[in-house]
Amino acid sequence: MRALPAAPSLFSSTVLAVAAVACACPAAESPVSVAFESGAVDTIYVRAAPLTRELPTPLPATVTVVDLDQAPPGADLADLLDGVAGVQVRRYGGLGAPAVPSVRGAPGAQIVLLVDGLPLTDARDGAVDLASLPLDRYATAEVYRGLAPARFGGPGGAGAVNLISRDAASEPSSLRLTAGSFGETGMRWIRGWRDDAGGRALLAVVHGRRTDNRFSYLDHNQTFAEAGDDHEATRANAWFGEWGANLAGRAETGGLRADAAAGFFRRDGGRPGPVGGFESPHAVVRHVREEVRLGLADADGRLRLDLHASRLDQRLHDDEAEVGGDPPGTVRGLSDDLGTRLVWSGRRELGAVGTLSWRQGADWRRQWYDERRPGVEDPLRVRDALTAFAGLQLDLHGPRLSLLPGWRWQRLEDDFPPIAAVPGWPAPADPGLRVQDDAMPSLGVVWEAAPARVFVDAHAARSVRAPTWTELFGDRRGIDGNPDLLPEQTTTWDLALRLRLRGGALRLRGAVFGTGIERTIVYRQSSWRTSAPENSGRVRATGFEAEAGGALAGGGDWAASLTWQRTRDRGDDPAYAGKELPYLPPLQVTLELRPALGPWRLGLGLVHEAASYRDRYNSAMERIDDRTVVNLSLSRGWRLPGDAGGRRATLGLSLLNLTDNDVYDVEGYPLPGRSLRASLTLH
Repeated sequence: MRALPAAPSLFSSTVLAVAAVACACPAAESPVSVAFESGAVDTIYVRAAPLTRELPTPLPATVTVVDLDQAPPGADLADLLDGVAGVQVRRYGGLGAPAVPSVRGAPGAQIVLLVDGLPLTDARDGAVDLASLPLDRYATAEVYRGLAPARFGGPGGAGAVNLISRDAASEPSSLRLTAGSFGETGMRWIRGWRDDAGGRALLAVVHGRRTDNRFSYLDHNQTFAEAGDDHEATRANAWFGEWGANLAGRAETGGLRADAAAGFFRRDGGRPGPVGGFESPHAVVRHVREEVRLGLADADGRLRLDLHASRLDQRLHDDEAEVGGDPPGTVRGLSDDLGTRLVWSGRRELGAVGTLSWRQGADWRRQWYDERRPGVEDPLRVRDALTAFAGLQLDLHGPRLSLLPGWRWQRLEDDFPPIAAVPGWPAPADPGLRVQDDAMPSLGVVWEAAPARVFVDAHAARSVRAPTWTELFGDRRGIDGNPDLLPEQTTTWDLALRLRLRGGALRLRGAVFGTGIERTIVYRQSSWRTSAPENSGRVRATGFEAEAGGALAGGGDWAASLTWQRTRDRGDDPAYAGKELPYLPPLQVTLELRPALGPWRLGLGLVHEAASYRDRYNSAMERIDDRTVVNLSLSRGWRLPGDAGGRRATLGLSLLNLTDNDVYDVEGYPLPGRSLRASLTLH
C-alpha cells in the first residue's frame, strides 16, 4: 500500500562447503550504473518506488522485476511489491507485521514464493509472510502475474514472487545504517571477495533492525462506521527485533560450476493483535530460520542440480492465554524442508526459420511439521511432492513471433492423522495416506509488431492449489479438518501491449486480464467453537493494469502504475454471491517522481486506493473509504575526499504519510501516521 516505518548436521556441513568453494581475494569493484540497458525488449530502471523494470527477454508481459537495492530507507518487501501493477498487499499492522500478497484478485495461498527459483511456500498454511523475509539478502524480485512459470517446477498458482540473491561475483562491499521514527534502527554490512582468475567468489551479508512501534492512532473500537466511541490510543506490544547473516560462494573447476549459500535469521517480537478488545499485550513470537543451498552445473549451464534444506523454529509465548483458545504456555512448531531439483536446458538453431530453446526437469520435496503445546503433542505431519516440468520457447524470425508453451505434473502424498479442533475433544477418524496428482499447462505468445518498439503479448494457464495441512487435517485453534477437500482449480489469461518510445526514454505497458478460481476453499461454522473448510466458493476477477516509466527532461526519472479490477464472489451462497472480495480495492494508483536537483535527488510518491470492504457480505459498516497517502524523499551521494579507490557515501531521507492520514489495514490493524526515516550508506 505504501512505504512503512534443515537438519542441524546438514546445515553445519554446508557452512563448511560454502567456505570451500570460495577463497579470499581482492574486493570487487563497484559496477557502473546506467539509466537504461538495451536488450531484446529493453530494460527499464526506475530509481524510486515502484522501482520496476521489465525482464530483457521475450517473456509474456506478466513479469515485472523490482530493484530491491534501490529501496527507500527502511522499506520492506511488502512496500515494494505493493507498487507493482496487479499486486496488492494485505498488512496486519505496521513495520514488521505480517503481510500477504494478492495478485490479480487471487488470495495469498495462490501465490508461490521462491528464492532463486527454489520454493519457500510451506504445506501448513500455504502462504509466506513477506515481512519474514530479510530484504537485505536479495538484489531483485521477479513478480509473475497470472502464473507460476513451469520452469520453476514445484507447485502452481495464480502468481509467483521469485527473489534473486545478491551475486557473490559482482556485489560491491557496503555498509548501511538506518534510523527512523518509533525507535527504528537498523544496519546492513556486505563484504565481497573475488578471484577472477580462479573463478571464485565469496559474499557475506550481516543485517539487523529493531523498532518499538509505539505509534499513536485513532482507535475505532472495531466500529468503523460509528465515530462516537473513537479515541486516541498508543499501539502496544508491536515491537520486534531481528538479525541474520548469509554466506554465499561460487567456484569453477574441472568444467563444473558450484555455488552454495548458508543463512541464519532470527526475529523476536510482540504479537499485538487487532485493536478493539482483541489485543494480546503480553504475547511474544519467535522465528528462527536456518537454510542451506547447493548448486552444481556444467560449464555451459545445460545441466544443473540444486539441493536445498531449511529448518524453521516458531514459538508463541502466551502465558496469559491471550491468543485464541489455547491453554497458557508456549506453543512450538518445528518445520523441516528438504528438496532437490535436476534441470536440463538447451538451444537449437533452426536455420532461417528461427530458434528453439527448452528447459525441462524434475524435483522432489519433503516437508515435516511437528507442533507441541502445553499438555498436547500433535502427530508428525509429512508431505512428499514429486514434480516433472518442461518449458519451450520457439522464436520464429520471419513473423517475429515467440511461442512459449509450458507444462508441469505434480504428485502429492500427505501422511497426517486428523486432530481435534479443540484440545480435549475427540479426533476424527484417520483417512490414511492421501494422494493427489494434477497436470498444469500454460501457453504464452509474443509478437514483435514493430522491431524493438511494439510488442503484443498473450498468455493463458491452468493450475491447481493443493489444500494445506490446516485445511485437510485441522488445527487445535478451532478448525476442523476436511480430508475430502479437492484442489482449487485456477484459470488465468491476459492480453498486453508494450511500447518503447522516444528511443527508450518512455516505456509503457498495458494489459487486460482475467482470473477464475473454482472449488475455492472457504470456512463455514461447524459448531459454536469451530469452523470447517469446504469447496463451496468460486472467484472471478477481471481488470486492467498499466505501468509506465522513463527519464525526466531535466534529469531524474519517473514511474507510475495503475490497477483496476472487478473481483466478485461467484459461489453458491446467496448471501455472498456477486459481492466484492474483501481487502481488494477496485482501483489502485501509484506515482513516483524523482527529479534531479543538481547533486540532490528529490522524490515525490503518491498512492491512492479506492473504497473497498472488510467483509464478504459488503456491509456498509465495514466499508473502507478511499485513501491517498503522500510520501517525500531526498537523497544525495558524495565521493569521499582523499580516496582514490572510488569509495562514496549516500544519504537518504524519507517522510512517510505526509498528511498524517488515519490509515487501517486488515481486520482493524492500525498503521503508523506521519513518520521519518534516514539512511547512510558507505560504498
